[in-house]
Amino acid sequence: MIVTTFLIFAQVINRYWLHFEIMWFSDLALYSFIFFMFVAAAVTTWREGHVAVDFFRERVTRGKPIGAAIYRVFLGILSIAALCIFLPVAYQFMLRALKYPEYGTLVRWFNTSWLQMTLFVALAFVLLHLLVITRRDISELMKNYLARSREKKT
Repeated sequence: MIVTTFLIFAQVINRYWLHFEIMWFSDLALYSFIFFMFVAAAVTTWREGHVAVDFFRERVTRGKPIGAAIYRVFLGILSIAALCIFLPVAYQFMLRALKYPEYGTLVRWFNTSWLQMTLFVALAFVLLHLLVITRRDISELMKNYLARSREKKT
């Protein structure tokens, strides 16, 4: 992200202050930004740091560990289902990018097909991370349920 910020800053200085535009700065900044956003999606999912609407969860599941676990499992399964809709499309984009290279509009020699390949790889990592997280949440739900059923017996 620092490199992307530097490229955008250099482009603005070149264009507006020096009145000397370097065409490929804009393309490179845009493509590096897109690449880092794809990588950030995979990393953020793995760290479970994504922006979530926690208001509902906080209100409804406060003091209810089983309810919170059910909510997390539901969100995990919903996220996996949504991702499974987009993953085949991204896979087709990746196959097309491998077969037919696409070059930039301003910089004719710059192949942009790697962005489409990166999209599929990033979504595949997000799916893998969601599967691991959902498996863990299901395990936690089962532990909470078993602990609660043991408490009721005693």
